[in-house]
Amino acid sequence: MRQASYEWRKLFCLPALWAFLALCLAFNLLLVLEHSYGRDFFCDASKVAGDLGQQVTPSFLEGLSRRPAGESRDILIASAAGLEDIFETYDTGELSEFYKGVVSSSPLASRWMEWKYGLLSSRTAHLAEKDAALTLYAGPITHDSHQFLFSTLLRAVVAEGAMLSMLATLYLLGYERIFRTGGLAFTARTGRALRRVKVRSALSASVALYALLSIGSLGPYFALWDYSGVWGASVSSQFNYLTDMLYTRPFLTWADFTVAGYLAAALALGAALCAAFSLLAAVCGILIRNTYGAALALILLCAGGLSLTALLAQVKLWPLYFLSCFQPTSVWLCMGGWFTELGLSAAVPWQETVGTVCSLLLAGAGTALALRQTNRKDLL
Repeated sequence: MRQASYEWRKLFCLPALWAFLALCLAFNLLLVLEHSYGRDFFCDASKVAGDLGQQVTPSFLEGLSRRPAGESRDILIASAAGLEDIFETYDTGELSEFYKGVVSSSPLASRWMEWKYGLLSSRTAHLAEKDAALTLYAGPITHDSHQFLFSTLLRAVVAEGAMLSMLATLYLLGYERIFRTGGLAFTARTGRALRRVKVRSALSASVALYALLSIGSLGPYFALWDYSGVWGASVSSQFNYLTDMLYTRPFLTWADFTVAGYLAAALALGAALCAAFSLLAAVCGILIRNTYGAALALILLCAGGLSLTALLAQVKLWPLYFLSCFQPTSVWLCMGGWFTELGLSAAVPWQETVGTVCSLLLAGAGTALALRQTNRKDLL
């Protein structure tokens, strides 16, 4: 523990780290302040939902009609009056046929799509029983507000957390090389085991930095956007939807999520994703002795993975394309649809979760092997 505290001190006493963190928070604050469209209406809808209850029922509409006249009330009445439970008649077979047509050049990929949307059909029946589609959430502004929070703001937080995680890991692993103290460090009592301490310290520091980013970014957002009445709303409200390849579908999740539960799950998965990037940086930092070379290799690895995914889609090698979608950068890109069927970005249910767990396991195994290999070599 004492050794870890020394490593944390090296990292958290670095002025550049706090400067970068401050720039990230300033950028996120600008995002929040720039996104002001519909905020007043959202707050009104949240208050109505909190006062009258989330589900749209005749008593809900009656209570809404008795509220003081106003534009927000009239819009909510107009949008809620004609609601129907869309999940009672929704057929996931249409989605299956659409994506099977997209990947028709590969029989294997077509079978994957058919299997995935076959599993999704039981979810639509379950959501119909729960009347999830009749949840008000935030009415007509639900989609825009949901996508800003999860696809824009939280995506920026995770990206910044991943960059901080990778930079922190490379800095700690390259500290002795940068300050030419390797001869002292690796001939001390701890010796080569110091690298394991550095990896563990970098992992915990990565989660801490991600937590600071999340609190510092989401705090101002929730101070301006009143979510008090919508925390218990289902994210599968029919006011919420996804669009992939110009094909719009309801926000179908693999489990029942309220807004609060969905946010908690997304934040937890974001932390795991940052840890995966930290371990990926550890592999590069251990195997490549030059810190700048390790950073360049890490950039090429992340950018090259995304380029490979795009190339595989262009040449219609769909099985390989779906496998490439498990990489952490692809998981990050589809944040706006986490825990849903994800369209062409997923071949299996819960792919974002499976992909992150696989990344953690593979990067962790790679780190362990890299440590084992370097322990047999002269590090100086």
